[in-house]
Amino acid sequence: MKKFQFRLEQVLQQRVAKEEQTLLEQVKAQQECLNCRQSLEETHYKLEEAVRFSEKVAQPDEQLHSLLYREHLQLTLDRQSKMLDRAQEILELRREATVKARQERMVLEKLKEKQWNQYKEQEAYLESKEIDELATLGYARAHH
Repeated sequence: MKKFQFRLEQVLQQRVAKEEQTLLEQVKAQQECLNCRQSLEETHYKLEEAVRFSEKVAQPDEQLHSLLYREHLQLTLDRQSKMLDRAQEILELRREATVKARQERMVLEKLKEKQWNQYKEQEAYLESKEIDELATLGYARAHH
């Protein structure tokens, strides 16, 4: 009997590659989220330090510089917070793409497995049929 060949093997390989690509994109998006979160936390820490420092400042010019620096940090916090929100949205989109790619791959893998099982059943049937024919021929030769 001929060797098992899954006719959609190339499509399956493309779907495997697509899943790997979407997974890489998801990992990159996760890393970007972590980077944004870390930057946000660092800026928040700097703002807390600036507030503590401003409580100790007595000179008016230093108070003005401290106020300007705190305002700058607050604007930076707002911008970084928006960047984190966007990075989380992108991460969610990447997760959805990865799940979809995995499902598409699994559909083909299940089809391949089903066809493999059909092939094995057909092979067993043909082998059994061949054995029966040989047994019948052997019996017929023995009685003639």
